[in-house]
Amino acid sequence: MKKAILLFAFLAVMASALSAQTRPIRKFIHKHNNGPENVSFTVPGWLIGLASDIGMSVAEEEEERAAFQLAQSLGTTRFLTFQSSDFNTNADIKRLLKELEHEHGFERWATVRAASGERIDLTVGMKGDHVRHIVAIINASDDGQTVFLHARTDFTAEEVGEILNELME
Repeated sequence: MKKAILLFAFLAVMASALSAQTRPIRKFIHKHNNGPENVSFTVPGWLIGLASDIGMSVAEEEEERAAFQLAQSLGTTRFLTFQSSDFNTNADIKRLLKELEHEHGFERWATVRAASGERIDLTVGMKGDHVRHIVAIINASDDGQTVFLHARTDFTAEEVGEILNELME
């Protein structure tokens, strides 16, 4: 009985330590999920894997296969869309990215600003040479929508490079 209690306590501590890494992400989603037009949903990793397996079997072009191959490495993925005007969106995004990068070891891989006013931020969390988290934020100024994506992953930077090279050919 004592061993079972110790095991339970150990698992509870480990679970809280693992969830603490994405606390800023959960806070961001919780804050920006309020509103009549805001939508958030989570797709479990096993469902993404199943769908990518099916997609690989019917893919006709090399680009499609590369995309499904990349999708097979995705775990649980969270999506959120919200009206940018409902919040101080730019400040909230900067705060989230700063907290992820400075306190949780995420790295900014890209920030792209289009002439049309759209801004895309791509930040990843790595453990060793494996990408474990991807955070993408697309702020579209023309329609006032912001799209947030957080995906748990398990692939190396080399695998991402190979897949992107396949897509560029």
